[in-house]
This record gives sequence, C-alpha cells and structure tokens, in this order.
Amino acid sequence: MSGNNLIVNNNSRKRRITTPLIALLIAVVISIAFASVFVYYPMAVTLKPAQPPVVFVTGSNAGKDDLGDGRNIYVSTGSNGTMLTIEVHPTYRVTYYKNMSIVYNNDSIKAYQVCFRVESPLSGLPTGSEAYLYIYAASSTRSLSGYPKPTPSGSLAQINLMSTEKRCVVTLGGKGYLEMDLYIYIPEGYNVGMESGATYIANLLLIYTPQTTETPPWT
Repeated sequence: MSGNNLIVNNNSRKRRITTPLIALLIAVVISIAFASVFVYYPMAVTLKPAQPPVVFVTGSNAGKDDLGDGRNIYVSTGSNGTMLTIEVHPTYRVTYYKNMSIVYNNDSIKAYQVCFRVESPLSGLPTGSEAYLYIYAASSTRSLSGYPKPTPSGSLAQINLMSTEKRCVVTLGGKGYLEMDLYIYIPEGYNVGMESGATYIANLLLIYTPQTTETPPWT
C-alpha cells in the first residue's frame, strides 16, 4: 500500500484501489455479516393443572410402634400425596419394615410407568451395611429367608439406597398400587450414633410417566 492507494497485481496488470473504495467494500462485508431479519408469529401456551394421577398413600404399618420407647414408624405423604418422608429406627443386624407406604394410581384406565432415582445415597454407615427399598405388587406375601442374615424374596424390584441407582420397576395400571418396604442391615460392633441420635438420610425421586416404553431423562 502506498499513501491512500492499494496496488493489486492481476494478470500482470496493476490496479489502484482508492481508500473510499476500500471503505465501501468493508462496509458491505460488515452489513452482510450482521444483517438480521425478524419475523414474529403469535403463540399461546395454556396451563390447565390436573390432579396428580399417581400419589403416595400411607401403608398399613405407618405410625405403628418402632424400636425404642416412644418411637413410631413415621410416614408423611404431604398435603397432596406428592411427597414422602419416612423415619425409622433400625438396630444392629437385619431390621425389616413392611408396607410403610403405597404408590397408588388414581386414574381408572391410564397406566403409568413407575421409576426411582436415588439422588443422594445413605452415607456414613459402617462397611458392610445395606439399605434397600423393596417394591411389591399389591397384597404380596413377604418372605425373608437365609441365616444369619435373612433377605427378602418375591419383590418386583429393590432400590439400593446406598448408591445412586436409577431404574424403572413396573407399569402401574389404573387403580393399581404398589407397596414399599424397607430393609436395613447394620453390622454389630460399630458406633453408629444410637446414643447420640445420629441420623442418616437418603434422598430419592419417584418418577412416573404415561409413556410406558420411554426412559425418563435421568440427568
């Protein structure tokens, strides 16, 4: 470039491009790069809240006596049956809690796929401890067998509360229900805070969908 001119060699011929022409070319390029057009179409999103079709219901043993003076099996399903809080008081070895809560399908016809996802597992218990949520079909017979650590059989599924497990367990038909049990194993010889009132908490989600063949978005 010399002064305000740019000399271009094209087929052995020299052409001069003046500064105003350069400025024009730059302006055209910029206008093309940043040009935008916007079209607006109307849309409407309507929300019509529905009653929850699948809800938690307290099981037959909710509120019954637990281990220790003045302690009960605490089960709360919230004001609309859309949350579940369970508090139990297990001891060493195997402690089994039967039918603490029910998952109930209020719909008469529509079926729902029922899944569980453990968000934050139990932690802090001694090595070798176990904690499972057992899912049973309605009015199923329970059977624990084995020695010295009996384990349940006949369930639809077991959810490991000590790992970040996620799984779909069953398609629940209209007016159908599932029963939930809790299995806890704590090896003896460890201080697990029984005197101090230590607590161990697992958080999980119940997930249900009318799309009975589709996997939920887990993450």
